[in-house]
Amino acid sequence: MQRKIKINNMWGEKIPEELLKKAVCLVLDEEKVKKKMEVGLVFVSSELMREINLKFTGRDSLTDVLSFPLQDGVGPAKDFLGEVIICPEVALFQARERGHPLEDELLLLAIHGVLHLLGYKDEEDEDRRLMEEKEKNILRLLGKNEDIV
Repeated sequence: MQRKIKINNMWGEKIPEELLKKAVCLVLDEEKVKKKMEVGLVFVSSELMREINLKFTGRDSLTDVLSFPLQDGVGPAKDFLGEVIICPEVALFQARERGHPLEDELLLLAIHGVLHLLGYKDEEDEDRRLMEEKEKNILRLLGKNEDIV
């Protein structure tokens, strides 16, 4: 059975869907997640991202990525890992600031978000270093520049 990576592009601009799906699948493969596990990627405007951030984290600010892991994993959703919400407008700003293409920033955010779905944290330095190494590995596997991490 193939993995299902569902993309909901509410942003409306073109995104590299196939490359993003490949990146998510690589993360799941590298982390040895069962083959039938599904992940959702949702791309939203900055206004909607700010609303989502306020509603679910209590922070009235704009952010680049939020992850919502499925907690119980039972019933019809037992094979759904969760959703990663990405704001391409923030990603575009960050890509320009860091001097790389929007596609690379979107890839990094998708990888980062899926790692959070899998339980990885980045609040502590040691945890952040581990996540960064995993992000770099996936970028290398995709033939991308790992220095964007």
